[in-house]
Amino acid sequence: MTHPSRALSDQIGRSSSILLLAPLHESPDDGACIDLLTPEPPGEANVVSVTLSASPAERLSLWQREAGSELPTRATIVDARRNMTNRELPTSESGPISVRGVPENANLYDIGLVIAGQLGAWKDTPEPTVMCLHSLTALLAAYEPEQVIGLITALNDLCERLGVTAHHHLDPDAHDEETVATLRPLYDAVVEHTPDDGWIPTEREKTATRPSFRSTVSPPGGTAKTGSDRPETVPMRYSFETVLDLLSCPNRRTLLYYLKSRPAGEIPLDRLVEDVCDIERSLPVREASPREEVRTELVRQHLPKLHEAGVIQFDEGSETVRYTPNEGLESFLRYVETIELG
Repeated sequence: MTHPSRALSDQIGRSSSILLLAPLHESPDDGACIDLLTPEPPGEANVVSVTLSASPAERLSLWQREAGSELPTRATIVDARRNMTNRELPTSESGPISVRGVPENANLYDIGLVIAGQLGAWKDTPEPTVMCLHSLTALLAAYEPEQVIGLITALNDLCERLGVTAHHHLDPDAHDEETVATLRPLYDAVVEHTPDDGWIPTEREKTATRPSFRSTVSPPGGTAKTGSDRPETVPMRYSFETVLDLLSCPNRRTLLYYLKSRPAGEIPLDRLVEDVCDIERSLPVREASPREEVRTELVRQHLPKLHEAGVIQFDEGSETVRYTPNEGLESFLRYVETIELG
């Protein structure tokens, strides 16, 4: 049971992933959400709010009701609703808050890539990043449980790597006990609301291994339960976690956009650096870096990471890069490039 004088965020240690169990859109759920989003003063954090039912304006209204008028340093609402209406925030209330949508008829991988891109964009900011996903109940109503589990696992792993604290909402009254029991071990902590005792936090044993559901997860793409016609998705040879990680860094995305536009073959490192610099300078959403800085970042970070993932072959001795086209990865890149660059 939570102590009445201590904030909920103070009672779950350093957990990076939290499952919030409470009836949705009720006072305890709303209050706990803002509590978990404000372990620091609001003006000293970055906030990502993912909504699958309420509008961005409704999520902003909840913040103002529970946290007051002070807004985060950076804030983005990812609007992942299926039937989007009133996506824009009122001009007089928007402040530093931006709204990002997902592609029309988006699947879980589209949603995951948008979230990963936003988290990656703030990876190097001095302020900590916190995230809310509202809600798993909405996802489970639209997608197969195995696909939702795959998204949860990937996002929780990504948040742990990036130092992001995230909580996901679930209405236990809307699901059977087996579903709730399956989701609990995926999180570092579970906080559950009861009418008699209030919030009861439970942390996962640090020595316990988070279960893996990769063997049960369908290939990327999949079809929502709505039954709408969708083109078949090209199978991926990379895990969902790997794809989200590769696309979480803006400069690495630029590199991947460039590589997918080229035919297979060897590329001299100097040519690669020049072309990536040219792309960065042409993008209004990017702040171009000096050439030597780009080269250093490619050689020390991005090229080794892509080499390890099997996307490229990087020969440091000859300073050459060889990209092997992959239709599955490139289908994701086209989605992300459209979302980010239009």
